[in-house]
Amino acid sequence: MIFHNLLLVEKKESEVFAVAFALLAAGAVILTLNVLLLESRTLFQGGHIIFFQSLSLLGYCLFPLDVGALICMLKDNAIVKVIVVCVTLAWSSWSAYPFMSTAVNPRRKALALYPVLLMYVSVGFLIIAID
Repeated sequence: MIFHNLLLVEKKESEVFAVAFALLAAGAVILTLNVLLLESRTLFQGGHIIFFQSLSLLGYCLFPLDVGALICMLKDNAIVKVIVVCVTLAWSSWSAYPFMSTAVNPRRKALALYPVLLMYVSVGFLIIAID
C-alpha cells in the first residue's frame, strides 16, 4: 500500500525519505530482535550478538544497495535498474549471510536470513520504483 501510494501521488522528497527511513529503521529493529530471539544459548552452536552490533551490521550490509541506488539515479532505463538492483541485492544478501548465520543455531539460519532478504528486497523495490 505504501509503495502504491508513492508511485501514484506526486513524489515529495520528504515523503520518500520518511518512508525509506521508517522502513529501514523499523526493519532493522525487527530483524535484530528476530536474531536475538533465535540466538542459540548453547556453547559451540552459535555466537552471541549484541543489539547495536546487529543494527550496525545490517546497515553495513546495505552499502551495496546504496551503490545500486546511486547507479540507478544516473540511468533512466528500467532494465538497467532491475539488473543493477538484482546484482546489488545478491551482494547485500551475501554480505549479511556470515554475520546472521553465526549468531543463530545452524538449524535456524533460514529463519534468521529470510526476513533480512525480504527487507533488502523491499529496499530494492523502492530503488526501482522511485525515480
